[in-house]
Amino acid sequence: MSSARYPELTPRRKPIKRAINQIVLFVLGRAVQSLSRYEPRIRHEVATWPENFTLMLVVRPKGGSLALRRTTEADLRYLGSHFDPAQADVVIYMKDIESAFAMFTGQLGIDMGYARHCMCASGDLSNTVSVVRVLNTAVAYLFPAFIARRLMKRLPPTPFWQKQARRLRTYLLGVPFGI
Repeated sequence: MSSARYPELTPRRKPIKRAINQIVLFVLGRAVQSLSRYEPRIRHEVATWPENFTLMLVVRPKGGSLALRRTTEADLRYLGSHFDPAQADVVIYMKDIESAFAMFTGQLGIDMGYARHCMCASGDLSNTVSVVRVLNTAVAYLFPAFIARRLMKRLPPTPFWQKQARRLRTYLLGVPFGI
């Protein structure tokens, strides 16, 4: 068979899903940075991490990434998307853009994504489990309760008014300004 008659097929680029993944990674990174300052469950988890511990979420191939680092005050700092995975302590890789899109848009929870082999982790397993708990807590604040219930086994118990105040602060100050 001649290659001129049957050209080599290349996979679709999926620019819209790639862009949505990058936006969600930015929002998630800023939200976790903001929540790490005043959410007790996240502060408790982050306090168990070593100082200057770096975490990355990477969507393969070229689907975006986010990096977070624990500071000396047991807060997390969002480092952006241009960070070398070789320098991170824990890296969670999303298998492809489709899987990441399903997880980031609330169609698939972190536990189901892991069960379906949509992601894999590199680094210390005990820290990886702690990272997943932090991400689940952030998801509980970012998504409305009717979506978050489908994504997690159980929602973290938080008084209604306190959850709404933290959610509002995260949306208005945390995501745009990183506060």
